Amino acid sequence: MALSTVPQTLKKETNDANPGTIADCLRQIGLGDVLSVQKQDITQSSASTMTLSPAALVVQSVRVISGAAAAGLRQIGDSGATPSTTVATLSDDGTTLTFEAGVTEAIVVYMQRSNTSLDTLEQPAS
Repeated sequence: MALSTVPQTLKKETNDANPGTIADCLRQIGLGDVLSVQKQDITQSSASTMTLSPAALVVQSVRVISGAAAAGLRQIGDSGATPSTTVATLSDDGTTLTFEAGVTEAIVVYMQRSNTSLDTLEQPAS
C-alpha cells in the first residue's frame, strides 16, 4: 500500500508548529503585520463606504468623527448587517467599511489580515 502525502497548508503547518518549518510559515503569513494594530483616520467624500488598506481581519473599534451623521462609536456587523447610526458593516474580504449616509470621517482601529491565505500551500524557504 502506497502512502499518500497530504498537502501542508500554512494553517496546518502553523498549528503543527514543527520547529523546522514554523519560521518560514510565520514569515509567509506576515505574523508581525497581523499582530500590529492598525489605527487609521479615514476621510471620505459623499460615499457611505471607506476602504481599509491593508484589509482587516478584526475591527476593534470605529468612531465617527465628522459628517452629517451622528458622531460616536459604531458596532461592527458582517456584510449582511444594515448600516445605521449604531452599526457599520465590514465586507467579507475585510477591505470595505460601510456606514449610514452622512459619515465623512472615522477613526478605525483593527488587526489586518495575513499576507497570504492560511489555506495556501506552505512553501519551504529555498
